[in-house]
Amino acid sequence: MEVVLNAGLGIGVFIFLLLFFKKGKEQGDFFFLGWIGVTLLQIAFNEITIYHFELHGIWAIFAFGLPMLGAPLLFLYVLSLTGHRVSGKTIGFHLGVYPLYVIFFIILQNKDKVSLTAVNGHFEVFDHSPQWMNYYAIPLALSGLVYCIWNLFLLKGHRKNIAELFSFDEKINLRWLEYVVYSYFVLFVLASFLIFGATQFKLFPLQNAFALVGITLSLMLIACGFYGFRQTAIFTGSGTQPPPGSELNTSASKKAPYSKSGLTPKKVDELGIKLMKYMKAEKPFLDENLSLSLLSERSGVAQSHLSQVINQHFDLNFYDFVNQFRVNEAKKMLSSREYDHLSVLGIAYDCGFKSKSSFNRYFKKYTSLSPSAFKGKNAQ
Repeated sequence: MEVVLNAGLGIGVFIFLLLFFKKGKEQGDFFFLGWIGVTLLQIAFNEITIYHFELHGIWAIFAFGLPMLGAPLLFLYVLSLTGHRVSGKTIGFHLGVYPLYVIFFIILQNKDKVSLTAVNGHFEVFDHSPQWMNYYAIPLALSGLVYCIWNLFLLKGHRKNIAELFSFDEKINLRWLEYVVYSYFVLFVLASFLIFGATQFKLFPLQNAFALVGITLSLMLIACGFYGFRQTAIFTGSGTQPPPGSELNTSASKKAPYSKSGLTPKKVDELGIKLMKYMKAEKPFLDENLSLSLLSERSGVAQSHLSQVINQHFDLNFYDFVNQFRVNEAKKMLSSREYDHLSVLGIAYDCGFKSKSSFNRYFKKYTSLSPSAFKGKNAQ
C-alpha cells in the first residue's frame, strides 16, 4: 500500500511542477495548482500517520481537515473553466470553510481539555473521548459530496452552453475534468462507506479504511496525470480558451426571453430565410472556429436574434445547425471524383471539422454511414 502512496506522491509532484512552471497561467490554473497541492498533502498525511508517526493537536486538525480545502478548490477551478466570474468574495466564501473547521475543532479541543491525535489516517477516539469526536469526519464527507454534485451540474450546463455558442467542442468540452470530478465523487462515497463500515459495523480495521482512501487519492492523481498529458493544453497554455471573438459567457448562453426580443414569428421566418441564403452563399461553416458571435458579426444579425432564429425557425441549437451544413458539404465532396486527391480526413478538415472523431460521429448521425462507406457507395 505504501508503494502506491509513494507513486501517487511522485506523479503528483511531477504534475504540480509542470503546472507551476507553465507560462501565462490564468486564474483557473492557480485553483488547479492549489487542488493538486492539497491532494498531495492529503496523501502525505495518510502515509505519515499510517506508516511513520503521529500528529498531535493543531497539526493533526490542520492535516485531517484538508478535504475541506481540496473540494472547494476543485469547485473554483470548474467554476472558472465553465465561464463563470470568480470574484475575491466567491473565493473567500468557499475557501473560508476550511479555517472555520480548524478553529471549531481547536475550540472544542481546548474546551474539553483533550489533545486530538492523528494516527493511521484518522483521529484516535477512545471510550472516554467526548461525544463530538465520533462525528469529526461528517463535515468532510458532506462537503466533498455537495461540491462534487455541484461540479457535475456546472459541467452539464457547460455542455449545453457549448451547443448554443460553438460549432465545435474539441478542447473546450472539459470531458477530462468530468472524469476527475467523478473520481473525486467516488472517492468521497468510498471514504464515507469505509469509515462508516469500520466505525459502526467493525467490518475492517479503521487503519485499512484510511489506507484505501489514501490509495484512491493516489490513483486519482495518477489518472489526472494520464489525462493531463493527453490534454496537453492544461500544461502548455495552448488551446484551453475559445478562439478570439467566441468567449464562453454563461449569461449570454442562456436562452433569451424570446417573448421580449421584439421579433415576431414573421420576422423570425424572414431572418431564417436570410440566414439560410447566407450560409449557402458564403459558407461560413468552413471556418473550424465558427461561433455564434462570429456568425453574428459576419451575417449582420444580432447575436440574440440569431440564437432565436436558429432555435425557433430551424428547431436546432447552434452546434447542430452548423454541423449539418458541414456534413452536407462533405457529402458533396465525397460523392465527386473532383476531390479524389483528398483523403477522408482532408475532406473533414476542408468542411470545417476539427477532428476525425467529430467528423465520423456527425456524419454517421445524419447519413447512417461512415464517411468511407458513403464515399464507396456514392462516388461518381
